[in-house]
Amino acid sequence: MSRRLHASVLHGVFILSGISALIYQLVWQRALLTIYGSNVESVAMVVAAFLAGLGIGSIVGGWISKSARAPLVLLFGLAELGVGAYGLISLKLFDAVGAMTSAQAHGLTTGALVFLLVFLPTLLMGATLPMLVAHQVRDTAHVGQSVSRLYFVNTLGAALGAFIAAHWLLGSFGMSGTTRIAACLNTAAAFIVLISLRKPAAEEAGHVAPDTAGKACEISFGTALCWSALSGFLALSWEIIWSRVFNFASASRAPVFGYMLGSYLLGLALGSLLSPRLLAQNGSLRAKLARWVLISSAAGFLVAPSTAIFARQVLWECGYLFVITAGALIGLTFPLLCHAAIPPGQNTGSQLSRLYLANIIGSGAGSLLTGFLFMDWMSLHLLSLLLLAVSWLWAESIAGFKLRSQLRWQPLCFALISLSPFQSFYERLQYKHDFKYGMHFTQTIESRHGVITVDTSNAVYGNGAYDGMIGTKLEPKSWLVRPYFLSAVRDRIENVLVIGVASGSWTQILVSHPQVKHVTAIELSHGYLDLIHARPEVSSLLANPKLELVIDDGRRWLRQHPDARFDAIVMNTTHHWREFASALLSREFLTEVKAHLTPDGIAFWNCTESPRAARTGMEVFPHTLMVMNHCLASNAPLEPDRGRWEKILADYRIDGQPVIPADQIGGILDFLSGETLPEPGNMWHWCRRPTMQAAWGDATVITDDNLGHEYP
Repeated sequence: MSRRLHASVLHGVFILSGISALIYQLVWQRALLTIYGSNVESVAMVVAAFLAGLGIGSIVGGWISKSARAPLVLLFGLAELGVGAYGLISLKLFDAVGAMTSAQAHGLTTGALVFLLVFLPTLLMGATLPMLVAHQVRDTAHVGQSVSRLYFVNTLGAALGAFIAAHWLLGSFGMSGTTRIAACLNTAAAFIVLISLRKPAAEEAGHVAPDTAGKACEISFGTALCWSALSGFLALSWEIIWSRVFNFASASRAPVFGYMLGSYLLGLALGSLLSPRLLAQNGSLRAKLARWVLISSAAGFLVAPSTAIFARQVLWECGYLFVITAGALIGLTFPLLCHAAIPPGQNTGSQLSRLYLANIIGSGAGSLLTGFLFMDWMSLHLLSLLLLAVSWLWAESIAGFKLRSQLRWQPLCFALISLSPFQSFYERLQYKHDFKYGMHFTQTIESRHGVITVDTSNAVYGNGAYDGMIGTKLEPKSWLVRPYFLSAVRDRIENVLVIGVASGSWTQILVSHPQVKHVTAIELSHGYLDLIHARPEVSSLLANPKLELVIDDGRRWLRQHPDARFDAIVMNTTHHWREFASALLSREFLTEVKAHLTPDGIAFWNCTESPRAARTGMEVFPHTLMVMNHCLASNAPLEPDRGRWEKILADYRIDGQPVIPADQIGGILDFLSGETLPEPGNMWHWCRRPTMQAAWGDATVITDDNLGHEYP
C-alpha cells in the first residue's frame, strides 16, 4: 500500500521536479549540441532522444503503478534523488564520452549516443507522472481531475524553469553551476517527500478508490492512443513554427527560445488547470474535444501573423502572450482525452502511461517530420496552413463529421484573415517599427536551417541578424580590407579553411587569392548555396575547382578531421551575442582551431567588438593582432609587410578582373599607417597585442561553460 501524501505537498514537490527537468533539458541540449554539432540533424536527434527516454519512463511508471502495494510517492522521491545525482555528474560525463566518440559520430550514431547519455535521467523523469496520477486517482477516483492538477503543477514548474534558466541562471552561473542548482532542487523535492510521508491512519489503510475499470468510456482506448499521438505531433509542430518566428524576430538571441518555451509551457499549464471546468459541464466529451481541438489549432495558427503585426505596431514580444493563449487552449486536450478514455481504477497509471507514450511518440514525429522535412519543403505560411488543415480533419473525425457549421468554416476564415500579414511576414518581423507597406526583400530563402533574407542594398541577414554584404570589390576605407589583410602578415597561404560561408563574398575572395591552392569551406545551412547561386557577384565560387564545400557544423568537422592542417582558418561570424556564437568564440573551440594550424598558420575570426572574444584569443594564442573587429592570431610572430601586401594585391584577380585598380592600391596600403586601437565608429585601424592587452586584458574569457555573451 502506498502511503498517502497531502495534495499540497505533492503538488509542491512536483513543481520543483518540473523546474529542474526544464533546466536540465536546456542545459543538456546545449551541451550535447556543442559536442555533436548544432546542425538540424543533431538537434532532431537530441530532441528525439529526450522524448524517447521520457516515453520509456512513462511505460515503466505505468507498469509500477499497477501494483496496489507499490510505494508510489516513495519511488517518486527516489527518482528525484536519482535525477539529481545524475545531474551533478552529467556535464563531465558528456564531455568524457564526447571526447571519445564525437569524431566518429554521424546521423543515427549521434542519436544512439545521445539517447544513452540521457536515458537514465529522462526515464526517471518520465516515470513520475503516471505514478503520481495513479497515487492521486486512488484518492479522488477522478482521472481527468488528477491528470489536470498534476499536469498543471509539473508544467507550471517547467515553465518557471525555462524562464529562470534563460533569464538568470545560465548567464550568472554557466552550465555547470545551473545543473548544480537543478540538482539541489531535485534533492529538496526528494527530502520533502521522504520527511512528509506518514503511515496511513486506520481508516485510510483500506482506502482505495472503487475500481470502475468496467465503466464504459466515451472514446475507445485504441482511438485515444492515435489521437494522443496526433495531439503531440501538432503541439510540437506548432512549437517549431513559433521557435522560428521568435528566433527571427529577436535576431537569434539565445534567451528567446527559453522565453518562448516557458510561455508555451505556462499556457499548457493554464489549459490543464481549466480542463476540470470543461469536464464539469454537461455535454458529450467528444463534442467538447472536437470544439477545443479546432479552436486551439486556430489560436496556434494565428500566433505567427499576430506577432508580425504587433512587431510593427507595438512590440514583437507581445507574441509571447499569443503563445500563452494558444498553449492554454492546446493544454485542454490531453486531460479531456484521458478522462474520455481511461476509467478510474487500478490500471489508471498504466493506461495513462500508454497515452503519455503515444503523445511523446507524436511529439518525436513532429520534431523529425516538421523540423527536419516539412520546414525544408514548405514556407512557414504553407506549413501553418497544413497543420490547420490536419487539425480541422481531426476535429471532424472526433465529431463524426458532424461539426457545427460555424466551427466548420472557422479554419478557412482564419486562413483568409492571415493572408495580409503573411504577405510581408518576415519584413514586418525584421524591420518592426520601420516597416512600411510595399517593403519587400529581394530574396527570401526558407529551409530547415533557418531563414535567409536579402534587402535592396544587397545586405544579407540570417534569421533576422546581419550576416554581411554581397560583394568582393576592394576600395579604400572598405571593410573588405580584412580578408585581403592576411597577405600582409604571411608570404605563403596555400591551404585555407573557412567556417561559415554565408553570402560567399569572403570565400570568393580567399579562393581567388593568387597563392591559395585549396579552400575547404564549412557551412551549416544549404540555403546559402541557393543564395550564392543566384548572385552573379559570387556565383562562380560554386564552380571553382579550388573549393571544397561541406555542409556541416564547423566544430564537429574539425573533431572529425584531427589530422587536417591549414595555413589559415577564417571565421567571419557575426554578433557575439547570437545563439551558439560562443561555440565559435570559446577558449575550447579556439584551442581546437589552434591544433589544426600549420606551425606558422593564422586564425582570423570576427569578435564583433567584443572585448571578451579578443581576450579569449589572447588566452589561447601567444601572438595576436586586432584588425578592425577581427582578431588575427598565430603560434608564430605576426608582422605586417607593406611590400609583400602590395605585390599580392597587384596580382589579385576575381573572375579574371583585378580586385582594385593599380592607382588605388596605395589607399589600401595606408591601412598599415593607422596603427591604433579600433573603436566603434572608428574601426578602420589595426593594433598589436600590447595595445589589446592594455584595453581588454581584464575581460572575462569566453568558455563553453559560461556561454560568453549569449545569456547577459
